[in-house]
Amino acid sequence: MKNVIARGGIEFLAVLLGISGSLWLDDRSTYAQERKYEIEAYQRLSNALALDIEGLVEDAKENVRMIEVLNLMINDIESISNDSMVLYIDITQSYSDMETHISDYETLKNTGRLYNITDLDMLQRIIDMYDKKYGEINDWKAEDKRAIWLQDEFFINNYAMQPSSKWTTLKNVSQDRSRLNTDKTYRNHLVFLYKVKTQMRIEWENLQKDMIDLNNDIIQKLQELN
Repeated sequence: MKNVIARGGIEFLAVLLGISGSLWLDDRSTYAQERKYEIEAYQRLSNALALDIEGLVEDAKENVRMIEVLNLMINDIESISNDSMVLYIDITQSYSDMETHISDYETLKNTGRLYNITDLDMLQRIIDMYDKKYGEINDWKAEDKRAIWLQDEFFINNYAMQPSSKWTTLKNVSQDRSRLNTDKTYRNHLVFLYKVKTQMRIEWENLQKDMIDLNNDIIQKLQELN
């Protein structure tokens, strides 16, 4: 009788150990899969940030060039030659066309893979970057475009224009030049655009720093996980 009980106890223990072992293997497999998804999320975000940093740098260069041109047109328009004026009017009708790779973040968020990131502080920084700071990019791009459109509308209503490499420019620069030099409304448009562009330069510099810091920390996390 004792042997039967003992044998039953051993069989029960074996089954229990088998179940426990199976659960342990399942947990290990689940953990490994979740870490794989975490690494993939970090890699995807890092690649997207690197591309956006590059795009932001290029857009910032164009922005600086625009600010220089606007400063000259506002403060010393009479010193500009007619040929340069044609070019500058064209340049100052160009708005930021920077495209971001926010779709990578949105895909991770919508599929739930974003939440495989276990570092909650890092996760919050990523969410803040894309949900808040990337939204500010679109806000400033919209303001930039609005300033350009207001200027375009002014030109359409007051001057003869012709197509140019970027948008449009004066059709009869020699004929319209003297009037343009003293046109207070046009100068006000330039001042408004200058204000938008200079603020964008500050915003772009701050955003670039934040993006670089975040990407460097993500790269550090990837090194730790690998």
